[in-house]
Amino acid sequence: MRQVTLILLLLSSFHVATAQERTKHWIFLTDKLDAASKHTLVESEYLAEAAVTRRALRGEPDAITKFARQDAPISQAYEADLATMGITVAQRSRWFNAVTAWLSAEEINKVAALPYVRMVRPVAHPRPSVLPNIPVSAVIANRTSSNCPSNLFGPSCEQLDVVNAIPPLERGINGQGVTLGFLDTNYSTPGDRPFTHRSLVHLRDSQRLIEARDFSERDPTQPCNGTNTHGMSVASVAVGFREGELIGPGYGASIYAAKTECAPYERNIEEDNFVAAVEWMESEGVDVMTSSLGYFGFDTGQHSYTRSDLDGDTGLTTIAFDWAAQRGAITVTSAGNGGPGASTIGTPADGDSVISVGAVNSSGLIVSFSSRGPTADGRIKPDVSAQGASVYLAGGTGYGRSNGTSFSAPMVAGIVTQILQVNPGLGPREVWHVLTSTASRSNTPNNDFGWGIVDADAAVMSAVLLNRSDQATPVPGNLIVHPPYPNPFQNTAHFTIEAFEPVLHARLVIFDMLGREVANVYEGAINAGGMPIAFDGTRLPPGIYAYSLEADGRVQSGMITRLHP
Repeated sequence: MRQVTLILLLLSSFHVATAQERTKHWIFLTDKLDAASKHTLVESEYLAEAAVTRRALRGEPDAITKFARQDAPISQAYEADLATMGITVAQRSRWFNAVTAWLSAEEINKVAALPYVRMVRPVAHPRPSVLPNIPVSAVIANRTSSNCPSNLFGPSCEQLDVVNAIPPLERGINGQGVTLGFLDTNYSTPGDRPFTHRSLVHLRDSQRLIEARDFSERDPTQPCNGTNTHGMSVASVAVGFREGELIGPGYGASIYAAKTECAPYERNIEEDNFVAAVEWMESEGVDVMTSSLGYFGFDTGQHSYTRSDLDGDTGLTTIAFDWAAQRGAITVTSAGNGGPGASTIGTPADGDSVISVGAVNSSGLIVSFSSRGPTADGRIKPDVSAQGASVYLAGGTGYGRSNGTSFSAPMVAGIVTQILQVNPGLGPREVWHVLTSTASRSNTPNNDFGWGIVDADAAVMSAVLLNRSDQATPVPGNLIVHPPYPNPFQNTAHFTIEAFEPVLHARLVIFDMLGREVANVYEGAINAGGMPIAFDGTRLPPGIYAYSLEADGRVQSGMITRLHP
């Protein structure tokens, strides 16, 4: 992950308001000095215990000093001085050492001249971009994939099957113990509390909706009618649970939700709401953050990003997601709906530490609207893909289908909660590697699919194997366990351990998808030569398992499947 320098935020042009008009602007401050000219310090209660734990587990240890500077609060002395000028702060960002406020042209000039202000620039305000849509209806005919093992998954079976998420769900891998944060619009229909749709109410009933907070801040001349339920639809794809209707891969996770926009457009949010929500979620210890919002072209008169800005270091939402990743949070976002042309992604999808998700249909073919890379600095984007066409989801008081990378991203975010459930120690780069190395085009990535369609079952297994392996050392050079046969097996599997010289102690064990040891195949000394071992697996339930040969602190692993007898 590259170090981001705030000087890159100084963009070449910006909109100048008329004397009467006020527009929203970022005010970047020079330092964090208080009234006594001392640097502000991070409050002891600022970080939740979960955030401290996650940073220690997955964060970048060499960035601790930077974290302390960024986490410190903004100078109240500077904010008080702005208040004497009649300027009211709308949002605050500790990480960027900046505030936002509505400013007239005259105020822009006055604020820019203040000795503690480094620069002033407009808040990005995206141009409405309505997606090719299949309208969400309250009632839709159920359609269950022929690949579904039961009616449990209902019409959502198809989108789960595309990413092979059904096997881990059947083994009880559903994101339990992991926290997932959403950044989006409303999470309910008008007048209802968030997460009251019947596919999401299970989160309230089990007290796993930790908090839903409203960060939306709108131009007072454009009041929000609050009717958009895009956030509810997005959440249902990732964490919905209604037997026979809709199930998301991460339905067992605990949830934080930030409402950062309420306009009736998928991409119409403001940067400062997004940044404030990311900082809040990170301080609460959220493990995974997902957004189906993005920026590139903005309203007439506002500054728009250019293709050259999509370098992973310029967009404020990109930087915020990258900095959250440095602190150990896994960040997932939609690639955007600007396809089929090249370099049509927006921010934060261009982030080098952000997992951006493209869209395919139920046959695994890329859809035309899915945004493509590369980034301005030549990196492949998106990273992975999932179904984003005719996705079954919560809509209104019922269900329906809709299109967009808005709905492929939460599917992948739910799968990430499964990955962290079986291996909580994986950091953002390891999770990216698990997803991309097991995806359908892992050896031939491109700027349409990225590394390909996600394979949830393979990704979860890969995470389990990493949890059992010592990645600091190679597999045993003196000892080899050959792939078992037959594989899959019904009752008996045959292993062969080959040693080039005697080994005093080795263990060959089998464990399930939650990393629990379920069988000890062999433990003891190994003589030079080949050693055949017959394993009686009749006590194991049918399913996928991992085997692990351990010797001298090193591990060699593989997968084995038991069929129904």
